[in-house]
Amino acid sequence: MILKQKFLSTLSFKRDQKSHRFKIGLIVIFAIITLIGILNHAMWRDELNGWLIARDSYSFIHFFENIKYEGHPLIWYVCLWILNQITANPIAMQLFHWFISVITISIFIIFSPFTKSQKILFTFGYLPLYEYSIISRNYAIGILSIFLFCTCFKTRHNSYLLLGFILAIMANTNAYCLLISLALALSLGIEYIFKSHFQYETKAKQYDFIAAVIIFLVGIFISILMLLPPADSTLQGGVSQWFFQFDFNRLTQTITRVWRSYILVIIPSDSKPIDLFIFSFFSLILFIFSILMLLRKPIALLFYLMGSLEILAFTYAKFLGSQRHYGHLYIILITALWISHYYSDSKIIIKCLDRISHQLSKAVLNCINFISYHKRSFLLIILWLQVVAGIVAFSRDLITPYSSSKVTAEFIKKNELSEHIIIGSEDFTISPISGYLNQKIYYPESQQLSSYVLFNNDRKIVNDTDIINQISQIIAKEKKDVLLIMNREFLQRSSDLSIQFIEKFTQSFIYNEKYYLYLVKSSSNQSI
Repeated sequence: MILKQKFLSTLSFKRDQKSHRFKIGLIVIFAIITLIGILNHAMWRDELNGWLIARDSYSFIHFFENIKYEGHPLIWYVCLWILNQITANPIAMQLFHWFISVITISIFIIFSPFTKSQKILFTFGYLPLYEYSIISRNYAIGILSIFLFCTCFKTRHNSYLLLGFILAIMANTNAYCLLISLALALSLGIEYIFKSHFQYETKAKQYDFIAAVIIFLVGIFISILMLLPPADSTLQGGVSQWFFQFDFNRLTQTITRVWRSYILVIIPSDSKPIDLFIFSFFSLILFIFSILMLLRKPIALLFYLMGSLEILAFTYAKFLGSQRHYGHLYIILITALWISHYYSDSKIIIKCLDRISHQLSKAVLNCINFISYHKRSFLLIILWLQVVAGIVAFSRDLITPYSSSKVTAEFIKKNELSEHIIIGSEDFTISPISGYLNQKIYYPESQQLSSYVLFNNDRKIVNDTDIINQISQIIAKEKKDVLLIMNREFLQRSSDLSIQFIEKFTQSFIYNEKYYLYLVKSSSNQSI
């Protein structure tokens, strides 16, 4: 008996050691690959504009006022402000973002209940490997907070305070995580209020739950305060631009976001109604399959439904978004599956259906049994397609610069062109060059020297004639030549100015961050 116990103990130790090596190895591989990717990545305007606000706001109050035009909550920008107190080099932001992504995936690998193969595939999927690791935005902190919540979910048996604090943090990362935090909080609340129906027991006292709710509500209040744009904001149409009327085309565009989030290899076109109709149907199949997969886990299902429908409603009413935005639908599915592992199977929904119709409950039960049998295959297909999309996006970023801003800034530094007055248009596409140069640029749209761009009524759309007129005034006043940076070919000519083409940089994934450089001088003095 003693020998048997020793043998089992040794076997268990070897299994734990092997599992430990697997986790450490996977984390190290992910960290090395993403470090290579992020150091190679050329940042674009959405990454660098927040950094520039933190860098060039003259006080914390001024910084606070400026970030309200960004359309995001506070946490990421406060992190950027702190980093800027240490260095003005934007690589610091990239390394910080990389560190967050490594911590996030470490939590997933160490604490999630998924199998080894599922962990490997998720880790190297499109969103973790590329979108939420290589592109430095606030979404990485949001995913970190979601995975922290999943890891600490079982602490609700003793106290809700930690979960309330994590949800408050989550709500202040971005608008999508605000919606996810609401879905998680409501799911927790319903479980707590109706705990007898869910056969759930907790040692947490009522005052503990109320305190957690207060912490969460404070977080919600701060988040909404930051998300409400100033009256003169023009970002995404400003505060007034919401879409509430019924439009079938927009509805199908919204529904296809489920497919676009789960299946990234085949992307339907938003401009082709027939594509939208077909892939809306496929999206609904995916959605229903996921619902049936979670039907025996009512709280996980409740979260999945609320979180998904919230984001789809926001997508329809405000912003159709891109992968980093509606990719949260995929994160919701992973989160729901993670949470579902904390629960035993429940027949509460089947019993409710049985009261309505015995035939209905029997049909649903047959569907659940079928889907339970194919659940692992369904998840593996999604994970493998995510990996394919991740490899494609990561490889593309290594070969084709995401933006031409970095190489353009390097050319300007190398050829000492930054000694000239620099004028750039269109302003928001030029701002990443300012970040790499660590130098302000004159923007014709706002008629001022700046680095970051605020989307407000002070910005005016300008044409080539307006740009020529402003350049003429600046040269006459400053008695200096001008380096003009355009995100398109500049064909305008002037009898008063000599416009000399220098170089162009058109290797860029972002279509309007390709740059053309010109040296502009007064015609009365054409010597270089």
